[in-house]
Amino acid sequence: MRRDLAKTIETQVIPRLLMGHRAAGLDVYDAESPVQASESFSYADVEAFCELIVRHPLPAARQHIDSLIAGGMSLEGVITAVLCSAARHLGLLWDGDRLSFVDVTVGLSRIQQLLRSYGPAFSADVVPKGPGYRILLALVPGGQHTLGLSVVEEFFRRAGWDVENEGAATRQQILDRVHGEWFDAVGLSASGETSRDEIAAIIALVRDASANPRIQVVVGGYHFVEQPQLAVELGADFGARDPTHAIETFAGETLRARIEG
Repeated sequence: MRRDLAKTIETQVIPRLLMGHRAAGLDVYDAESPVQASESFSYADVEAFCELIVRHPLPAARQHIDSLIAGGMSLEGVITAVLCSAARHLGLLWDGDRLSFVDVTVGLSRIQQLLRSYGPAFSADVVPKGPGYRILLALVPGGQHTLGLSVVEEFFRRAGWDVENEGAATRQQILDRVHGEWFDAVGLSASGETSRDEIAAIIALVRDASANPRIQVVVGGYHFVEQPQLAVELGADFGARDPTHAIETFAGETLRARIEG
């Protein structure tokens, strides 16, 4: 039984765990696309940070991030160049048999905790946009990996949106929220294991249940990083490669609606 359990974890649980974090559409570390000099965080830095969060207590990671901020790194850089890059790199280390399931789980859990710690400061002193900018975020039902969605939440808050994050909610929970409350938009995140039919189905149901007959729906994740236009074919208003792309597109859609109105 123990061998069977280990095999299940190795062949099913870990790949799904990592796929969810890799496919979240995050702006993570890429050796061919370095961040700006002020936000510099090299491959060696990413490796060292992963070692820190896996092998040492969480306060050590917080102290390291505080030193980066003191050295001039912005909170946006902390989230994208450090935390998101570390999540991706943990997956690469597991692929190379350099980390165990326990190591990866500990690392991702601590990244989530760090995001919760630094996220509020990222959106501090932001002027709310007010009416017309309330969004509900959720995973397409069946997804379990909320780290990417938490990053999206922080970027929308930073942009002045009123954000509700349902995380890994059931289909009925999502429909109850959009039916019982007024939202201007819904953002859905789909992992690579989610079929296009499942994505199209939840989009149609959200539109049908929504108290706002003109609700805008954006989807992101594995299917839309390279093909954001696919979202329209599935019934969404648009697809987003990453949080910044989503916010910029919403801004353009809002301006166009006001002009046409």
